[in-house]
Amino acid sequence: MQALRTTDPRRVGPYEVRGRLGSGGMGEVYLAESRTGLRLAVKVVRAEYAQDRTFRARFRQEVRAAQTVGGAGTYTARVVDADPEGERPWMATEFVDGPNLRDAVLDGGPLPEPAVRVLGAALGEALGAIHARGMVHRDLKPSNILLAADGPRVIDFGIVRALEATAMTRTGAIVGSVGYVSPEQIRNGGKVGPSSDVFSLGAVLAYAASGREPFGEGQDSVILLRILTRDFDLTGVPKDLLPLVEACLKEEPGQRPMPKDVVEAVGGSLRGGLRPGWYTGAGPGPDTSPGAQLWLPDRESGERESRVEYVAPVAETSEVAPVVKTPAVAPPEVEAADVRPSRRGLLRLAVGGAVVAGAGGAGAWWWFGQSETGSEGEGGGKSGSAKAPGSVVRKASVKWTYEAAGPPHVAGGALGALSADGRTLYFAGDDGTLRALGSDGRERWKAPLFKGANFITRPVVTADGIFVAAADDTAAEAGRLIAVSAEGEEMWTQNLPSPFFRQPAVLGGNVVVGSAKGTFDGPGVVQAYDGRGKVRWDAAVGGAPSEELVVAGDVLYVPCYDNHLYGIREGGATAFDATMDGDVGRPAVSSDRVVVSTGNQAAELFGLDLAGRLLWREPDLAGSYVPANADAFAFLGVTNLGAVLKATTARGDAVWSYGGGGAFSDPVLVDSTVHVRTDTEVHALDLKGKVLWTAEVGPDPGVLLTPVVHGRRVYAGTNKGIVALDVSG
Repeated sequence: MQALRTTDPRRVGPYEVRGRLGSGGMGEVYLAESRTGLRLAVKVVRAEYAQDRTFRARFRQEVRAAQTVGGAGTYTARVVDADPEGERPWMATEFVDGPNLRDAVLDGGPLPEPAVRVLGAALGEALGAIHARGMVHRDLKPSNILLAADGPRVIDFGIVRALEATAMTRTGAIVGSVGYVSPEQIRNGGKVGPSSDVFSLGAVLAYAASGREPFGEGQDSVILLRILTRDFDLTGVPKDLLPLVEACLKEEPGQRPMPKDVVEAVGGSLRGGLRPGWYTGAGPGPDTSPGAQLWLPDRESGERESRVEYVAPVAETSEVAPVVKTPAVAPPEVEAADVRPSRRGLLRLAVGGAVVAGAGGAGAWWWFGQSETGSEGEGGGKSGSAKAPGSVVRKASVKWTYEAAGPPHVAGGALGALSADGRTLYFAGDDGTLRALGSDGRERWKAPLFKGANFITRPVVTADGIFVAAADDTAAEAGRLIAVSAEGEEMWTQNLPSPFFRQPAVLGGNVVVGSAKGTFDGPGVVQAYDGRGKVRWDAAVGGAPSEELVVAGDVLYVPCYDNHLYGIREGGATAFDATMDGDVGRPAVSSDRVVVSTGNQAAELFGLDLAGRLLWREPDLAGSYVPANADAFAFLGVTNLGAVLKATTARGDAVWSYGGGGAFSDPVLVDSTVHVRTDTEVHALDLKGKVLWTAEVGPDPGVLLTPVVHGRRVYAGTNKGIVALDVSG
């Protein structure tokens, strides 16, 4: 720990600063202490990022997600507090008393093989926990891994995503640490999925085992080129660990093992307590003596120095696949039975000697049995199989792509909205325009509405026009609601109460917007605008809206930061006020039931009646749900734990499950078919959870956007623009 400088703060939030731990590309890190004596590592964001509204919005989102990861058994340092809205945003994690992996190797040389196995098991489980929350670390590197006396901890998960969003990050740049970024992180400008973390894990294990940078040293551009050409040096990695490291460093993301496979490969989850010095020659390996305690990371844990969040230019390479331009000839049809090799069904490795049941190492083997999106759920077929008994064989082909506006610019949910007749798709492009596309892929009009805006909602459509809310880079400026005619002409713009607002909805023909009156977590207000931009009514709520507003029947459901779910009728009257146990997620309403999550420790899904009265609560089902109103189930949702797509009854009973381990967008049910987006594909399921077809559409645009469906046409957002699928069969 270093002494405080004269310019360093003496207090951050409610915490007294004791010393300086270091600095990184994002900010300064301090040792602080709470009133109860708990030691914390507090990262204070640099002033230049604090001025960037995009950074703040992404930082707030990622911190909230990070707070759901960590604690006993997760091998991650828990985020215990944060203030994304402060003059200098900050985040506090539990303090870990131990060196980071880079310092440990520089000071003591390579880790012994048993210690590398411990490290691999801990990192595999940590990444599994992070991915289960829909996050990707993006910057797993030796300095982001702390070696406590009782085991490793992973820090800074998700935070680099905030840096990627900043307006100061150049177009054509990636954020990460040279030597540990994946090939797709270089090629795709930082748009990555969970498999990117596995590549980084392989590089980390190689460094820990050999004491050498696997892609060497030198100029950044040279190292990035070595990553793209798989020019790595694994000299010094023990031969029994080589198959695992090589598998993690596969060029294709789908050919790398899953984090759980890494855990199995190094001998399974840690079960015995670790001696101090486990990562050195003095005390490697678990303590297997009688009475040894189970390993649980219940010590104070947190962050030491986090050095580099690196911004590197994207290397142009001829290896990038060509992109179909509008209106291109459609590529060959993609049949559901002909999916590419499974990420989760690929190489499962165990490293060591002969296979021994219950022993810590086993020989390497190939395993191709499981499907791309997980195990066969209750009543569900295996992913990727279009010919399950009783299923209709269908196939989807790419009809056209549109890239003139760049990727859809929307924070989440559906990529856009359709006109009343379904013949026109409206979406906000990354170039600051609102675009209208015909079902044939031809551009009907574009309107340059969002110059300088970095937070844009998806359009909502009424008989009066198309409406979009947007906010500019400067947080001090209010957001604005923009109305556009069906011909693409701007009709009017109205300022919203603050720059903190949620996705507009439509109630009684009016466009309703929920906003904070001031700060994002202070009191809120809901306003209803008519087609001329006049506020017809408003309703005060105790907290700013925390998630998207939902309309069902004549009631607007408003989830808020004051831990309340409000029901508001047209005109502003309160239908109900339900007290919850945390920040309220987006509700879903089906028939006479409302389901909603709060992100509590038990990951509970709550079932309410239409008067807001609690009827039931089910653990491990928290997630993002939409109404289904099918005969066998009432809701469809993707769980926070395990990212599993579930169909549930109005009572919260699971009817079938699909996937697990990978990320899904919100599902959309159209014409008895469930559609969902993965990081590179669209999957379609029947009402029993059996796969009808899957289609490759390309990487997502940084967030998994829900497909938009009309008849046989399925629209998907990518990191390049829009892909239109045509479904037949």
